[in-house]
Amino acid sequence: AVGAASYDFLMFAGYLHLAYYWAKMAEAAKKGLEENPSNKDFYEAKLETARFYFERVLPRAKAHAATMDQSTDGVMGMSLEQFDMR
Repeated sequence: AVGAASYDFLMFAGYLHLAYYWAKMAEAAKKGLEENPSNKDFYEAKLETARFYFERVLPRAKAHAATMDQSTDGVMGMSLEQFDMR
């Protein structure tokens, strides 16, 4: 069962880790924008990229979370012979 869920777990964890770091970058960009407006384009690009990640990429984590919680019968119920492609 662990093997059947491992791919989705790794993908889910990766999306969440990236979300954490994008949140940190967005926070730093917001602070940088306030303290150093001469780099406005750079900081605004960071904020827009973070927004893109949260709106368009992070939602994919939901599918991986849902898949992890599903039954493993479809994989675990197969015999080794059924995997033989010779």
